Amino acid sequence: MSATAHSELRLASLLDERDKVQQLHEELLSRIDGNDDKMPDEVQKQQIEMYRERASTLDEEIGGLSQALERDKAAMEASRSIRRALAGSAEGVEVDGDGVVYRTMSAYARDFILTRESQTCSKIAAQFADKQEIQAARERLNLIKRVPANTLSANVAGLQPAQHIAQIFQVIDTSRPLVASAVRSTLERGTLTFPKVATRPVVAVQASEKTEAGNTGMVVDMETTNASTYLGGGDLSWQAINWSTPDALDLWFRLAAADYALKTEQDAAQAMQHSAFDFNISSTLASTPTFADFMTAVGAGYSDVFTNSGRVANTIYMAPDRYGYLLGLTSSAFSQFTTVNGDNVGPLNIVISRGMDTGVIVVGDSAGLLVAETAGAPVELRVVEPAIGGVEVGLIGAFEAVVVDDGAFAMITTAS
Repeated sequence: MSATAHSELRLASLLDERDKVQQLHEELLSRIDGNDDKMPDEVQKQQIEMYRERASTLDEEIGGLSQALERDKAAMEASRSIRRALAGSAEGVEVDGDGVVYRTMSAYARDFILTRESQTCSKIAAQFADKQEIQAARERLNLIKRVPANTLSANVAGLQPAQHIAQIFQVIDTSRPLVASAVRSTLERGTLTFPKVATRPVVAVQASEKTEAGNTGMVVDMETTNASTYLGGGDLSWQAINWSTPDALDLWFRLAAADYALKTEQDAAQAMQHSAFDFNISSTLASTPTFADFMTAVGAGYSDVFTNSGRVANTIYMAPDRYGYLLGLTSSAFSQFTTVNGDNVGPLNIVISRGMDTGVIVVGDSAGLLVAETAGAPVELRVVEPAIGGVEVGLIGAFEAVVVDDGAFAMITTAS
């Protein structure tokens, strides 16, 4: 009798008993269904409980015995496969648990050649092995155990430092095109004073000899305006400065300087816009003008600047969104009035300033805007704090922008 014969007989007996218990249970339920009230009496209740308990016990034993038989059969099949694979006492091949291992390269090469489906290998196999040997070689290759040692990325974390790009990609813009286009002066104190001609002398044609002609007195007033001081500060540790890439101290000053540039550009833009709004053209541009509409408005602004101040306009100031809109206009007139480098429209320079309000375009004379700033502004300040290993930093500059001539600027759009 085989090693599993007793277990198989026991399983068969359990299955028969399970069927019998199920049959008796069904017969009892049928009798209960024939009762007048279709409810079991006390004896029948006890029988139902007994059948259920016995069925549960049988199911548990049947399940465990079935699993054991499956494992035993699988183990015996593996053992038979290994024995078949080792048929012929192949040299260099040994049993290793549920598989085989090749101890020599020649043993593996022999089985590989015998089983390879190619014309050359088939001829070699026909000369040196029979069908039984070829089948045994195929069995051995199917049972080969390969246990290579895996090396995953998690195993070499020490060889994978985090990639660090030592470059700041965010915008650090210190440009001030509007400020750069204005008349510049060095600010030496917090109050800026400058002379402003209030009444000009006039010249007229003399009616006759020894008669008065132009006879108007000259009046020059002194204008006074207070400068604004811009200041930003911070405190960096010694470690942050010396262990950072890029240099944290340098980056702090660059970022602070960019903000200083934006704030002062906005200051100058507001001074110009407020004056220009008081002298806007009579028919301002709509939000989606044609290029012809734009040129008509520029011409009106040019004319108003001359009428209101006697100045000849030389610059068109635009918020970035308005310049972007005009770039999208396709017109032969645009190519005629715009130079190759795009810095002029006709005789007028173009200044695109991020300090201006959205949607605003101004025509004016750049010499009508005066900006005063402390020398070297923005000035970098730094104080070493040895007691705490830090550096206190700051950026400071005083700035003021004024329109020196009323009417020197004319707004050609509606105020935002």
